[in-house]
Amino acid sequence: MFVLSVSAVSASIPSFVSDGTGLYASNSAQVINVSDSADIAVVHLDNGLDAGLDVGMTASVYRGVEKIGTVILVATEQYQSAALILELNESRVIEAGDYVQLNTFRNS
Repeated sequence: MFVLSVSAVSASIPSFVSDGTGLYASNSAQVINVSDSADIAVVHLDNGLDAGLDVGMTASVYRGVEKIGTVILVATEQYQSAALILELNESRVIEAGDYVQLNTFRNS
């Protein structure tokens, strides 16, 4: 005769379920600040490898729904990255609070 013992298993809910981030990388980041010197402007971002950002990728910079420029990622760490400005709309500057979204294309 077999005796089957059943016990309740308590499991915690993974953070990606409860915080709404989902299983996939966001492919976006927010601008923390812009270091502007005479020679170069470096855009510091609040996401990095964890959000799918990597060196060499390009991203569009937005303020609200308006695209204001394009950057290229030149340094990435787990939770932060840095980019250089490739193009900027006339009379616009990239500021803290703007956000970037990776540029993707479909090969069909």
